[in-house]
Amino acid sequence: MKKVITTICLILSALLILDSMNTWHAVAMFYLAGEIPGTHQSLNAGTMMSLFALLIGFVVARIGNTAVLSLFDRLYSKTKLKHA
Repeated sequence: MKKVITTICLILSALLILDSMNTWHAVAMFYLAGEIPGTHQSLNAGTMMSLFALLIGFVVARIGNTAVLSLFDRLYSKTKLKHA
């Protein structure tokens, strides 16, 4: 129980610290306008589009990998039951 309370307090403290530094605003401005946090520079639209395409590619690859691996597991378990 002490470990759970300590973990919850640690998470809440981290959220308060991040909120005091306006982290959420900086992240939102990076995603929406390409503004690099801590500077007044911003990335151009082509760079942001490439970054988002890369991130979406990682997500789609992860989902596809999980689907294929679960399909292999199901096929393997079916063939294992037939041979038993």
